[in-house]
Amino acid sequence: MTILRRPTDSAAAGDPIPFSRDGATHLFYLSSPLGTLDHPERVQTTWQHAWTSDFRGWKSLVPALEPREADAYDAGGIWTGSVIESDRTYYLFYTGHHVGAANPQVICLATSTDLVHFERHGQNPLITPIAGYEAVDWRDPYVFYNEAERRWWMLIAARLDHGPKWRRGCIVLATSENLIDWDVEPDPLYVPGTTYCPECPEMWTAGGRWYLVFSRFSEDVGTIYRVADSPRGPFRVPVDDALGGRRWYAAKSAPQADGSRVFFGWVHDFVTEGRPRWLWGGDFAAPRVVTPDAHGELSVRLHPGIEAMFDDGTVTATKLEAIGGEAHATAIHILPETCLIRAEFAVADNPAAFGLALAENDDLEGWFLTFDRNRSSATLAREPRPLDDFWADLTGRSAADRNVDGPIVAEAPYSPESGSNVLSVLLDDEILEIYVDTRRALTHRIARTTPLRAVAFVVDGCAEVNVRVSKPC
Repeated sequence: MTILRRPTDSAAAGDPIPFSRDGATHLFYLSSPLGTLDHPERVQTTWQHAWTSDFRGWKSLVPALEPREADAYDAGGIWTGSVIESDRTYYLFYTGHHVGAANPQVICLATSTDLVHFERHGQNPLITPIAGYEAVDWRDPYVFYNEAERRWWMLIAARLDHGPKWRRGCIVLATSENLIDWDVEPDPLYVPGTTYCPECPEMWTAGGRWYLVFSRFSEDVGTIYRVADSPRGPFRVPVDDALGGRRWYAAKSAPQADGSRVFFGWVHDFVTEGRPRWLWGGDFAAPRVVTPDAHGELSVRLHPGIEAMFDDGTVTATKLEAIGGEAHATAIHILPETCLIRAEFAVADNPAAFGLALAENDDLEGWFLTFDRNRSSATLAREPRPLDDFWADLTGRSAADRNVDGPIVAEAPYSPESGSNVLSVLLDDEILEIYVDTRRALTHRIARTTPLRAVAFVVDGCAEVNVRVSKPC
């Protein structure tokens, strides 16, 4: 397997900044110092750089930028931004972080003529927070050229200095004619009114619509999107606004020649030291392809280059019948550490629920991927569900072993249909990625202490199930 996960000399990878050029996809991304867990040491990040031509193999290049000496505006970390090309020059916009400064987050620039070696611009920092916004959150510049307004646009993740504390997050717009001198608009471009800070914003247009993508950490953690008819909004919430489910974070994309976009996002590290907690940064998930459907909503599927890394696999067919409310399950495969599972359910009698369990034992303790008719949803949940201390006593697990996200760790709207319903599951050590009918995606990190087995199940209905388990070639 050559899925890009994290540098071997880094505690974690984070915040991808993809850039396409000449048939290749370059991935700039953040890496944290080895041995770090928490702020501020863990976020003293460096911009790493790798590239691929087929998404199956990656070549690492020298770091694009690293933090500087203690009194510099970017001594505390080279944080997220974007890369664009103009007049044979590459512009790398980034967030300079300096713990304890009056403006601890500022917008900066470095340039290059070869896309490998970058030099900081003499006017840094280019943009600092303006009146009406908090000084602490002013980051993640995303730059693109707006053809309609004939100006460069920059989106900035920020917070208003007024309003409910946990709901002040907003996206600020700055514009420029030359990529150096920027005018910051006093009113925010978008205020969700629901989040602490909309991190890592990104915007593009397709099919006459504008898509605004950002990540949030103060509610259901993940990367979400909005849709508008104009780049200035209003931005509306789609039926399913999550692109990857909980714990797929800070995702950004690179356009492809066929009009699709390839997204990269990372899955949080989880530790139990001191207190159970999710950390900033972790491992990259596999690249996934995102395309708008006929209704303007975004569909998500695993990149075909990743699928091509697996063999034809072993197929098992079984018929499940459970009329009258009794769930029926049958073990199908013992799963290797890394595998690609494709489960196709041909359902009849309108079952209440069906799906695939990744079970740790014959008692079916483990992770359940469930299509639920009554809730019109696809969920990933830990079973049995820890409702109180009785569960801990019964299973012998301490509170530290419980998943702090709750029993249902990821969920997407989905209405099961008579006929074919397909799950594609990429399992690579602790990283679990689920693709539902090439439309929805759910992502999580799971603890693996024992071999998992694939178990198909149905509740109050019938299903013919074909499960293919493929190993890396």
